[in-house]
Amino acid sequence: MEPIITEEKIFNLLGCIYYGNPFHFAPPWSYENEIGLLWKRYMNLAKTYKNFLNKNNVNPNIGYEVHIEPKEFQDTKNFYIFVGIEVFSFEFVPLEMIIKKLPKTKYLNFTTKADDFKTCGNIYSEWLPSSEYEQSYPYIIEAYEHPRYKGLTDKESEIDWYIPIKKRNESDNE
Repeated sequence: MEPIITEEKIFNLLGCIYYGNPFHFAPPWSYENEIGLLWKRYMNLAKTYKNFLNKNNVNPNIGYEVHIEPKEFQDTKNFYIFVGIEVFSFEFVPLEMIIKKLPKTKYLNFTTKADDFKTCGNIYSEWLPSSEYEQSYPYIIEAYEHPRYKGLTDKESEIDWYIPIKKRNESDNE
């Protein structure tokens, strides 16, 4: 599938966060690694705050996972993982959750099967270098939309990816 370039967007997210190496005791794409445990923690909190989240959720069928690489990532291999939902407002934030407001930017959006790890790598190694775009911020978003995402082990599961982009040589609006 050919990637699509979206209009500029700000993501207002509410959820839970982890910092470190999420694969230190369980492999990637596993319910037992730190990302799987983070999703489990978030889902338990989502049950507790169900009424509030249902009213404030921009799209009840989508859960977001954001991988944020800090400056020290290349040396430590530690990064931030955020999981949660997109919300209309931050007027109330449950104490156990955090907010994450991602900057206004365009996104390169594409869809893969859940077990297709090659396509995302090809976007970074082939598509971006040969395009007029570059990554604008050091994060990537995975969107899990029901019913297209059916779980880790279902070969038919699909994931939407969002890579923040800008035109080459375009300054950041920071």
